Amino acid sequence: MPPNANPVWNEVFFFPLRLPPICDEIQLTILGGQVLGNATLHLSQISSAGAELEDGTPGFLPCFGPSFLPFYGPRLDPAGTPRTDTRVAYRGRVLLELSTHMGTPDGRQRDTIRPEDIARVQCHLPRRRFGLCGIFYSATMVPAGQELLRFELSIGNYGDTGDVTCKPAASVTPHGCPVFDGNRYHYLPWYGDKPVVAITSSWEDASHRWDAINLLHTVCRRLVSTHG
Repeated sequence: MPPNANPVWNEVFFFPLRLPPICDEIQLTILGGQVLGNATLHLSQISSAGAELEDGTPGFLPCFGPSFLPFYGPRLDPAGTPRTDTRVAYRGRVLLELSTHMGTPDGRQRDTIRPEDIARVQCHLPRRRFGLCGIFYSATMVPAGQELLRFELSIGNYGDTGDVTCKPAASVTPHGCPVFDGNRYHYLPWYGDKPVVAITSSWEDASHRWDAINLLHTVCRRLVSTHG
């Protein structure tokens, strides 16, 4: 939806899915006159057939989210045209929910999301600022050549020097020319100067998710160390 960098669709699509599925992937593509980015959901990761035993674990139909799904695509040049090289870049993310229902399709292909469902999701998306700092100690076995090299640290489009939608950040190391090590490799002569990069980003507060995961990991490690 150009020229908006943050489009909002609030739409729902219906498509039939045969179980068990023949393919394992659901591919989503962002189009803007051309392919801007792709993302893939693997059915084996968002569903389960359950245990085959009579009293086994029950399975569940494919489901996902509502959660953000990142999209990656070809890097763009300053004119906004995809480059011809094979490198990919973060192109954005989509807040997506996938649910599966048994029954006969009613023929619908597209609809709008109810306002109450939109409000239910939005209240769980408060944003927080996060900082990331990286220290580079050495760079060895780098390719030979006269071209200057540097490293870049990015999270999404934050820190990406080719993305103009975010404020510039000290996310890249100084340029350096590879030096031959006298054997067969090259390295960057940082010596006592260790480059430091830092970026600040803003994302939704998902601490309620990782706090529970961190707690479970801590309990597991303690149980293993106690009974190991």
